[in-house]
Amino acid sequence: MKLFKNREEAGNLIGKYLNKYLEDKEDAIILAIPRGGVPVAYYVAKETGIPFYFVISSKITSPSDPELALGAVDIEGNYVISDFARRIYNQEQLEIFKKMALEKNKEKAKKYGFKDIDLKDKIAIIVDDGVATGYTAIVSSLYAKKKGAKKVILAVPVCPSDAIYRLKDYFNDIICLERIDSPYFAVGMYYEDFHQVEDEEFFDYIEKAKKEKIFLEKE
Repeated sequence: MKLFKNREEAGNLIGKYLNKYLEDKEDAIILAIPRGGVPVAYYVAKETGIPFYFVISSKITSPSDPELALGAVDIEGNYVISDFARRIYNQEQLEIFKKMALEKNKEKAKKYGFKDIDLKDKIAIIVDDGVATGYTAIVSSLYAKKKGAKKVILAVPVCPSDAIYRLKDYFNDIICLERIDSPYFAVGMYYEDFHQVEDEEFFDYIEKAKKEKIFLEKE
């Protein structure tokens, strides 16, 4: 069942929802989770006029199974580890995996030109193209709160219903346009076009946003 044509449509729909939902846009900042969240955030920003930036995070995985998310960590070391991971790995192993993910964050920050952001008294709106485990969304929320955000909202097109229970303690509100009740879930299942967003496309969206004055440029 395809719910969205592409990330553009998903972003426009979230933007329209936020236009009705948010009373005060002046204090709001959109924070995209790269790379797939950047096109969505761009169209949310176009629709709402709220500037966007991005956050840096990486899944914590083991070298033997890099596709299985054990948790996530942000650029500053804020992290979350799943109960499943704690059952199958000891603390020493998890620390090694976390350090590996932190190194990835440093590489991403350098490549994308990430600069620290002050969110004091801001409403941070975390945007991605969907949620699966929710771990990168959680650490993005931890980052926003650490930087002073007075309120953190998650805004995504699609998510599994059971993820809401995992996420609700980390966000003031969760906007998920389509909540899916299914034991089998992958974000890409609900898009007609869910191509992988490569670095070139990431930078294209950032440059377009700068020209349109909807990107939060840092000194």
